[in-house]
Amino acid sequence: MKICDMSSYNAISDLVADAHRYDEPLVIFDGDDECMVAMRPAVFERMLFDSKLIESCGRTSMCL
Repeated sequence: MKICDMSSYNAISDLVADAHRYDEPLVIFDGDDECMVAMRPAVFERMLFDSKLIESCGRTSMCL
């Protein structure tokens, strides 16, 4: 994961453009106790469905 500080962005469009540059989630901190995660849809889908990435035996193992 790439970690950034919210103060490095001038606008939300800059944050979105930065999130699209990476093939991993982007964690953005705003102070000491608040953060958010931004990522491209393809990165999110890979995190949900790539069983090798999460070291599981398939989609059925991801049920809560």
